[in-house]
Amino acid sequence: MTNMEKIQICQEIVDQIQTDSQRPVCRLHLSREPFGIAESHLGGTPYVPHDGQIPTDVDGNQLWLCAQINFAEMPPMEDFPRSGLLQIFLEDWHFGDFGLEESGTEQNFWRVVFYPEIDQSVTMEECRSKMAILWEEAKRSHMPRPANLFDQQDIEEGHDSLWRCPETPLRVTFLPVEQEGVNDEDFRFELLFAGALNARLPGADPEEFMPYALRDESPEEWELVKRIREQLRNGGCKLGGYPSYLQDDPRLYEEEENWAECDTLLLQLYDDTYQYPQDDIEGGDLELNGGPLNFVIRAEDLRNQDFSRVLAQWACT
Repeated sequence: MTNMEKIQICQEIVDQIQTDSQRPVCRLHLSREPFGIAESHLGGTPYVPHDGQIPTDVDGNQLWLCAQINFAEMPPMEDFPRSGLLQIFLEDWHFGDFGLEESGTEQNFWRVVFYPEIDQSVTMEECRSKMAILWEEAKRSHMPRPANLFDQQDIEEGHDSLWRCPETPLRVTFLPVEQEGVNDEDFRFELLFAGALNARLPGADPEEFMPYALRDESPEEWELVKRIREQLRNGGCKLGGYPSYLQDDPRLYEEEENWAECDTLLLQLYDDTYQYPQDDIEGGDLELNGGPLNFVIRAEDLRNQDFSRVLAQWACT
């Protein structure tokens, strides 16, 4: 078999499995426009009910809002709530940490909160009063280390500034729902590819036909290989669809935890500096070191509005 024939077979298989694996995805549009306390946004002040408090980590440190999604504002999408408010909080991210590494689904240094009902009488001022440090004050002062925001190692190493995502609070609006096929960073891709290849060439080694293994020995082959790899690129900020993992898909591991059951992308944020720039915001606002921040969940749990078992991972380039 020639090299060109391998490339053509790979293209046919990628087309097939992406068509067969279509699922809905809603992409986020980010802007610097102002937003209300119960509207969808990244960063800034979170909605908190009159009798509620901003969540803390296991050490009692107040967490920062990463994302707030008002489901009533987004187009209806299978399995996702039609109303209610989803919030994701993260710790004050230390360099190389982000509170997600090796944490699995244990929400010790991050938290997912869901409010089925929104109290429209809650005000921005009331919620701001519950923040230990206001978002803009933390940015302006570069976090002058009061109370519990940095550990001794951070101080000794000179890491006395805050790394949050986003750097500036951003309003979220939603694009129309589209369809998206599986990409080659999702753990299911290799299984689907191997099955489709075996149907065509029984006994063939999938490793010789995978997109990452393709060789380009001529300008024509280079164009075809480039097309396949671009077809599989799958980043950006979105709900639903398939996650992009620059490093290994964490669902491949910890079989005892059954992480593979977390089959639905709850939310993905992707660094906007490189491959997936967002409109209407200046580059670098989503500083994730070139990679994605992913939260996946079981479809059944999402339908039941149970966010107690969410698998989170941040992966950098």
